[in-house]
This record gives sequence, structure tokens and C-alpha cells, in this order.
Amino acid sequence: MSKEIRFNISIPTRDGFIGRECNNPDCRRYFQVHSTSIKAEMFCPYCAFKFSNNELLTKDQHDYVNEVATEQAKEYMFGEIDKMFGQLARKSSKAVKYTAHPQNYKAKPIQPKYTEKEVDSELTCPTCNFRFQVYGIFGYCPGCSSENLLIYDANLEIIKQEIASSQDSHRALRHAYADLVSTFESFCKKKAKAFTAETIQFQNLFDVRKLFKEHVKIDILENISSHDLLTLRRVFQKRHAYEHYQGIIEEKYIRMIPEDKNLLNQKAELSLDEFTRASHVLRHVLEKMV
Repeated sequence: MSKEIRFNISIPTRDGFIGRECNNPDCRRYFQVHSTSIKAEMFCPYCAFKFSNNELLTKDQHDYVNEVATEQAKEYMFGEIDKMFGQLARKSSKAVKYTAHPQNYKAKPIQPKYTEKEVDSELTCPTCNFRFQVYGIFGYCPGCSSENLLIYDANLEIIKQEIASSQDSHRALRHAYADLVSTFESFCKKKAKAFTAETIQFQNLFDVRKLFKEHVKIDILENISSHDLLTLRRVFQKRHAYEHYQGIIEEKYIRMIPEDKNLLNQKAELSLDEFTRASHVLRHVLEKMV
């Protein structure tokens, strides 16, 4: 009869927080949850996929757990062998001789070869009080998958403070612009799953607007002024320019933002003011989907 052996292995924390890594191949992003908030099943705060806690181990944690488990398994195995042959030797005092494994093997203590990463923002979900830490902008609580926009607001304030205090504010802004677009994409993908399998570019505001109008009769850009919409469009296109063209405004950008035709072949300018205004506009857009 087979016997299942279980070992309890404690994973080191950083100030009470444990690193988790999304198991979705399209995401794989890192976040942390407080040890007091861990649940058997949790959600990725970036893409909202649901996983068991054991599926969210980082590679470093996997390696550490395997090393510790190997040592504990060796201690158990040698202990069982000692017991088995020791009993046999006692029953057959002359026919069988057995020398126990030297010093009754004890598992070697394993020290982790890693430390958990530093993460941008620490938050507590206003819906379920789940404590967690994330990089940049995200969309969901890992504990309840809430899309509560209070989380969005809190995270934006932290990001703006970090941009203002960064030694390389331009680099911080590039990441912030990218995070804003990723937030929109993540929200849209999750909502669209409920009504269509259609493949579209969720980074295109007007394609997404058409999709939601056709399927759920919601105009995500309704009551957004032309000035505010232009700000949001610029952030989306500047993010694309920095992602693919080193920030240079090329022909595709001008086709999407003809208002900026005089900037062709120049480097796209990023600013905290533009990011802030775009984040407020995007909040109104997301409210229509929540």
C-alpha cells in the first residue's frame, strides 16, 4: 500500500510579505501578499487569473522548497530504513546483522539563496482587507479580485509620488505610461470574456469602444470631452512609440494623432501633468466597465 508523506516547509518572508508569481504565461508578473492574508486560492492583481496558492511560487521559492524537501525526505528515508532493518536484526539475532546509518541522518539546514524583491506599492483592499504589494498600476485585489477603483486611486497617488521623487523621472514616466495602458487592457480583456471570443487589440481605444457598444450597449467614451480624449489617446500612442520606436513619433503615430503632425520624427514628450490628466480620464472609462 502506498503511503503519502507530507512535509511542512516555511518560506521566508520580507517584513511579513511573501513573493508570488502569476502562473499565466501571458503575465508572469511578480507581487507579494502578507503572510496573514494568504488564501488557498488567489487572483493575480495584474491579469485577474485565479490560481491555488501553491501555483504562485516563484522560481527561487521552488528551488528552496525542493532543497529543503530533499533533506527532509533523506532524513525520513534513512530513519525508516534504520527502523525496518533494526527490527529485522532483532528478530533474527544471528542471521541478520545491521549497522544503522551513521549518526541517524538528520536533515541539513538549508538557507535560502534569495531575498524577496522590493515592490513599489503596499495596499490593503478596501473590500476584503487583503494586504498586498505590487509593481505599478494593477487592476484587482489578489484576495477577492475586486475591481474597486479606490485601489486604483490609491495606487495612482503612490506612482505620482514616486515619479516626483525619482532620480530618473523620465524612466519612471515611461513605466507609468505603460502601466496605464496595461490597466486598460487588463480590465477590457476580463470584461470582454463574458460576451465574446473575438480577438481585438485592447490597446486601441476605438476598437474597444466599438466592441462594448456592439455587445453590451455601453459607450466607454461617452461624456469624455474631446480635449480629455486627446490626452488619453496621446498617452496610448506615446507608450507605443517608446515600446517600439525608442520614443520617436513616426507615421503611424501621426495617423492616430493627426493633431501632432508637426512633431513627426521628434521624440515624444512625457510629463507628470499629462499622465495625471490621462489617469483621471481613464478612471471615468473604467467606471463604465466595473
